[in-house]
Amino acid sequence: MGKNTKIAIITSAVIVLLIILIAAIPEIVKSIDENRAVAIVNGEKITKKEFTINYKSQIDYYGLDKAFLSQKVDGKTYEEQIKENILEGLIIRQIELQQAKKRNITLTGQERKAIEERINQYKNDSENGLSFKQYLQTIGATEEEYKDQVIKSQIVSKLYDEVTKSQTASDSEIEDYYNSHKSDYEQVKASHILFKVSDPKEEAAKKKKAEEVLQMIKSGQSFEKLAQKYSEDDATKQKGGDLGYFKKGEMVKEFEDAAFSLGIGEISPVIKTTYGFHIIKVTDRKQLTLNDVRDEIKSKLESDKKEKYYQSLLEKWQKEAKIKKFENVLKSISI
Repeated sequence: MGKNTKIAIITSAVIVLLIILIAAIPEIVKSIDENRAVAIVNGEKITKKEFTINYKSQIDYYGLDKAFLSQKVDGKTYEEQIKENILEGLIIRQIELQQAKKRNITLTGQERKAIEERINQYKNDSENGLSFKQYLQTIGATEEEYKDQVIKSQIVSKLYDEVTKSQTASDSEIEDYYNSHKSDYEQVKASHILFKVSDPKEEAAKKKKAEEVLQMIKSGQSFEKLAQKYSEDDATKQKGGDLGYFKKGEMVKEFEDAAFSLGIGEISPVIKTTYGFHIIKVTDRKQLTLNDVRDEIKSKLESDKKEKYYQSLLEKWQKEAKIKKFENVLKSISI
């Protein structure tokens, strides 16, 4: 092989390599940019890419657009406020993941497999498969990056369970809570006649009809028969409007306030709620015993104690953490 031939071959190879390199430059630049830190927590980086995935996910979830994001409240745009909140959340999650690592809290093979199976169900579902793919495109995430976010969330959940497992409620705490909240565990049994209002234009007519039926009840006609004839609650009308027993917090406020103010056998005036107009009749009242609600109270007290204790740990971990934020990187992110 002659010298000129060798030079020509080498030159061609260099040109090919240069062409490949030039073609790859945008991807290299993009990768370098995405790997920039929006924050460093105890020496560990939260990348621009991870922040962007979470940011776009929230924007997509709430259906926000640039016009909304550009609006200002208290001197800051919604975009700036949302970014700050997301960054704060990611910093907290990074601290939580570090605490989980200290305690050797990881996902089991079975837990990871369950995540993969769930993702595969999304992908292979004829209805949801396309929307899942579109969602990944919208938030700028690969399937692996999406899975990574799910894994991190589940590890944090396991951390919470581990560090709060000692926060239990004693029998005396449960009893004290019941005795000071007895009214919350009173039940009424009520029936109602509903006149639905789906259009504000029909409100006056529906209220008038409700008042007419109320007068029929006051004149001695059967509440149950009038419910069967006039109520627009398909689930209860054939039962004379019977809703069964319920306690506070299980009905809309206006309905609940009216029902709990009535004695057995009493009829309410016409009550307006978001559903329309109601006439209510209370048919029974009873007090739930401590044994009836022990498990419910135990669950509530322990949930409250766990949350309070965990928040105190988070505050401690945050104070101890070394955190550095990069506002210039944050500002470069947009939808």
